Amino acid sequence: MSLRMRRLSTILLILPLTAVVGLRADVPKSADHPLIKRYEGSTIVRYSQKEYDEYTLPVGPAEGRGNDARFPKALTLEGRVTRITYLIPVGRSVLEVVRNYELELKKAGYTTLFAGTQDALGAKGNTFARTRYRDLAVPSFSGTNFSMLASADERYLAAKLARPEGDVHVALYATAIGDGWGKFLYSDPPNRNKTAADGQVIAQLDIVEAKAMQTNMVTVSAGEMATGIATTGSVALYGILFDFNSAVVKAESMPTLEEIAKLLKGDANLRLLVVGHTDNVGAFEFNKDLSQRRAASVVQMLTSKFTVDPKRLTPFGVSFASPVASNKTEEGRAKNRRVQLVENVASAPSR
Repeated sequence: MSLRMRRLSTILLILPLTAVVGLRADVPKSADHPLIKRYEGSTIVRYSQKEYDEYTLPVGPAEGRGNDARFPKALTLEGRVTRITYLIPVGRSVLEVVRNYELELKKAGYTTLFAGTQDALGAKGNTFARTRYRDLAVPSFSGTNFSMLASADERYLAAKLARPEGDVHVALYATAIGDGWGKFLYSDPPNRNKTAADGQVIAQLDIVEAKAMQTNMVTVSAGEMATGIATTGSVALYGILFDFNSAVVKAESMPTLEEIAKLLKGDANLRLLVVGHTDNVGAFEFNKDLSQRRAASVVQMLTSKFTVDPKRLTPFGVSFASPVASNKTEEGRAKNRRVQLVENVASAPSR
């Protein structure tokens, strides 16, 4: 073998991650994520990015089967969610692809949270893939049967990069196209008449960047709060902000807290229930505790920063028991995450 051929075989052994575009054309309006390069020669066959969305990151195996399958160990994340589906060049293995990404992530400072093959994923009968990645096959190819990706050769990796500006979480799932399904054509231009080979690897790369949700809610003034309470007995506030799963009041909440303090100063007889509301992400009891702690944090801020008499404020958490919108959309969940001021007036017992 010539020196040139030996070098070529060494290069083909493990292809590095690179920003080079594959032989097929990427789907329109898609791009590699700036934090993570692609495996050399691969093609983007599906792409989506949402500036602020919710994402469930499994950090343990799936349990159960069918409709009962679940992930008892999972992180619920919020932030910018980018999902990229890559078709890997023919002849590369699932192991080779995942190992390349592992090395790349390690060099960039990521910590592995969970990794495994089919058995470690608790994926008997493709439970892991069917539960978490059921949408992977259909949008990119004209077939509708998930078994086209039902290869026993599958691997998953979850990793985290801690950053001062916000953590980054990554999920990588790689598997091979099942025997006999390579005949299916791409369903979308520009690759409509191109086939994928049996055994060719598909890699799903999801990146979640933690970021504060852009809030367009105008700070409610003390006068508007007073009007709302006088009219309906309560007023909903969206200017009091918390990090995900946290009860610490963020600094951006100060303008709204100042207005609450003005409201109380303007009416010495006013007493309030400070009610914490959450969306329905997570168990009811967990959210009940979280909403109670958030309400208590608001009371603590008002009493410590603005010297409000604590006897005038009563914190109360209701979890997601009182929604004002559907929890099926992010817009609805955002409306349900709120702090509500309710007039606390003692009355005679009901008869």
